[in-house]
Amino acid sequence: MGFARPALVGRSAELEQLRTAARRAAAGQGRAVVIEGGVGLGKTTLLHTLAAECAALGMRTLHGTAEEVEQRLPFAALSACARPLQGSDEELSRVTAMLRGEHALARSMNAAHHELAVTEALLELADRWLSQGPVAILLDDAQWADPSSIVVLHRLARGIGQVPLLVATAARAIAQGDALEGLERSLLAGGALRLRLEPLPEAAAVALAERQLGASPGPLLRRLLRRSTGNPMYLETVLTAYLRDGLITMAGGHAELSGGAAADPDAVPEPLVDLTRRQAELVPRAYREVLQTAAVLGSAVDVGQLAEVLDRPVMEISEVVVDALDSGMLADHGGALRFRQGVVRELVARSVPQAVQAALHQRAGRALSGGPGSPARIGAHLLAGGELGPDGVQWLTTHADALTGRAPDLAVKLLRRAAAETGEGAGGPLYVHLVRALLWDGEPAQAEAAARAALGWGAGPDTEPDLRWLLVQACYRQGRLPEAIAETERAVAAPCTSPGQAARFRGIAAMCLHLLGRAGEAAAAADRAVAEGEAAGDQAAIGIGCLAKALSLARDDTAGSLALTDRGLAHLGHGIQPDLQIDPYVMRGVCLLELDRLAEAEEATATAVRHNQRTGGMFLTTAHAVRAHLRFLQGRWDDALAEARSGLDGPDPVGHGERLLAFADLIAVHRGDAPGAEFADPGPAGDGDRYLVDWARCLVAEAQGDAGQAAALLFPRWERAGEVSARRRMYRVGPDLARVLAAVGDVGRLRALTDDLDTLAAAHGTASLTGCAALCRAAADGTAEPALAAVTAFQEAGWPLYEAYAHEAAALAAAAAGDAAAARERLARALDLYGRLDAGWDAARARSRLRDAGVRAGVRGPRGRPKHGWEALTETERIVADLVAQGMSNPDVAAQLYLSRRTVQSHVSSILAKLSLTSRVELAVAAAQRSTQG
Repeated sequence: MGFARPALVGRSAELEQLRTAARRAAAGQGRAVVIEGGVGLGKTTLLHTLAAECAALGMRTLHGTAEEVEQRLPFAALSACARPLQGSDEELSRVTAMLRGEHALARSMNAAHHELAVTEALLELADRWLSQGPVAILLDDAQWADPSSIVVLHRLARGIGQVPLLVATAARAIAQGDALEGLERSLLAGGALRLRLEPLPEAAAVALAERQLGASPGPLLRRLLRRSTGNPMYLETVLTAYLRDGLITMAGGHAELSGGAAADPDAVPEPLVDLTRRQAELVPRAYREVLQTAAVLGSAVDVGQLAEVLDRPVMEISEVVVDALDSGMLADHGGALRFRQGVVRELVARSVPQAVQAALHQRAGRALSGGPGSPARIGAHLLAGGELGPDGVQWLTTHADALTGRAPDLAVKLLRRAAAETGEGAGGPLYVHLVRALLWDGEPAQAEAAARAALGWGAGPDTEPDLRWLLVQACYRQGRLPEAIAETERAVAAPCTSPGQAARFRGIAAMCLHLLGRAGEAAAAADRAVAEGEAAGDQAAIGIGCLAKALSLARDDTAGSLALTDRGLAHLGHGIQPDLQIDPYVMRGVCLLELDRLAEAEEATATAVRHNQRTGGMFLTTAHAVRAHLRFLQGRWDDALAEARSGLDGPDPVGHGERLLAFADLIAVHRGDAPGAEFADPGPAGDGDRYLVDWARCLVAEAQGDAGQAAALLFPRWERAGEVSARRRMYRVGPDLARVLAAVGDVGRLRALTDDLDTLAAAHGTASLTGCAALCRAAADGTAEPALAAVTAFQEAGWPLYEAYAHEAAALAAAAAGDAAAARERLARALDLYGRLDAGWDAARARSRLRDAGVRAGVRGPRGRPKHGWEALTETERIVADLVAQGMSNPDVAAQLYLSRRTVQSHVSSILAKLSLTSRVELAVAAAQRSTQG
């Protein structure tokens, strides 16, 4: 058929740069490469050659091509790269199942959150592979890549120099989308190699022609080559066409133009598209139907499926395929067939009339729907084929959840078409699937409208409870909590709602009531949900009710809230549905933190992070914020900052990122550094943990010498919290607030604060709360006894910063009582703790306050930790460095240390910076050398 295979000529400089990048990546220092150029300039051939080089270097090579028709299919481009490796790796098989959307609806709240889960799974898989050896990811036609794949490539390229990874993209210089342009900007900003392919010079064009013709071009042919733009694909196509038409003759090892071409060698050859179209039209008639059908059905087709659609024997189809492979028109790609040149496929497909194309898609959809094929691919054929018909509707009803999980936009379109074909009221299950697909696609308003319409038509007793549950979810996700509560009441009253289902609705109503601040009603609804769930033997209803009651108890009865959370988890097991809109794992971690059970809180919050990563949960940032809070209180500030970086590295749907920024600023102030976060106006009361922002601002003002401004920033927040019990969540600010109030002589507010904390300590009695109350009493009274009691309490709680505060207060009290020796002893203990924390500002403040009281610290104060070298590493960083040096992957380290993969990567980046290293390989070498040196 005359389709030439690609040849790499005139690209030796570019190829050598690619080889260097590959060798560097294989040695441990990763590199990103961006290849740009027009159609036919050799991008694809370069990537094929690079793939062979990477394989020769022992790199795990993922090589694929993005397709224009798959731009709206999440992770399609990366799936194409990984396709040749499928079946060879158990972890890849697990991630591939996630890519197909298996169990997605039961794990994640919507498509966006599922994509987050898949992204995290892909990054974790990459981490594991990179710990085993070098990896190359090569993506051709990246201008067609889907946004989800682009995001993963962007994330992989961060810190690429630390790992043995090569990421190379090839794309047309024009027609790039915003996502790809953003990726290329980030890659280039990170030092990526950029290759812009230009037309071949004349010498290279002549060499290419000689290679293709097997003869040296004569003078007339060389004149033609000079006018053919130096485009390799163009040149090969022109020469193929001229050979076919008898316009080139061979003699004595030379090739020359003949006939009409010789008469006018300066004529510009017809455009590439026209030449390619003419070649496609010259495909033998016996082959044309097969190739046209293959072109219409997509960029990659299976021989068996092609035979099924054409209703012809596989052997007959195989003969055509073999010839097409031999000619170079088709290529084998991971067991599927694809056109070697995309423009050829496009032109062959366009030669088929639209009506015939629709019929082929319809035939393909119906033929493939009876087998185990990809729902997304079958669905695309059904959509392109027009009317679904009874068989298509039946297939869609059966596979709607799988299709929704993989391609929600496609699912919605097909379900709307099926609903229109079946008519009002005739497809109850279809409407359940449609409403669920709309919710999954992030369209709660449309889901609400569809659910109300279906209920209005009479959905039937089998589907009405499901529709009502989805309707409640649609209202909830729009923030319309009163409407959600009203719908739960209608659902409970509906005759078709079972007792167990009614109990579940009551549990959801209790959660909505809690969020509206209707605490008494929420608790009553939760109790009723549990009781009715127990009577019905509905484990899910009991679990939902327990969690709803746990929410209502969280402020006043933390121990009770924890017990109910554990009970709810026990009843729900692993069946925690994403439509609960709460995270019991985070709830459990918060409760344990409030109860000073820090070791258990560490494990619980690690579970919360893993759960949210696995499901793309909306509370991932929240989980990291709780862990940052925990690390801050434990005095593990570098670890707290690592949690903050991890939590900020992703979406924040519930707006808890400010908590992380606040902790980062708190740590910066304590260390004597300039805080780096900028916050919006904190707003009125009732906005959750925004007190953390005011806390950070308070300390900034105090550090700048303005205690009055510090008190003015934080005390109003304390007052606006409402009744005393509502202030429990922010009791940790008490010692700092008491200090600034004492500094400005605001005795009235200081007494009020002390009384509040005494009341809270009497009611709850945890060691940390008792210590905060005692420390505030010491600030108010100026006596040593409460300060010393606070020392004991904070030692029990495991809060070293607050223990240092208590020693500082005891030192001031001793100085005021004239006991200089006791004051110096307490000051020394405070400075020792501040030194271990690297709390430079606190140490300076303590020295200054005691100096003003007539007490000076010893000549040599405690030294902070070095900033560089092995001694600069924190305890966690030393452990991480050791495990990484042993060859463990980030996910394996994370599992061992109760950390997230992201947090481990943050630690690795910090370790490399402190040791002035650039890669994990260098870290392993440095660790080995240090070990041998003792």
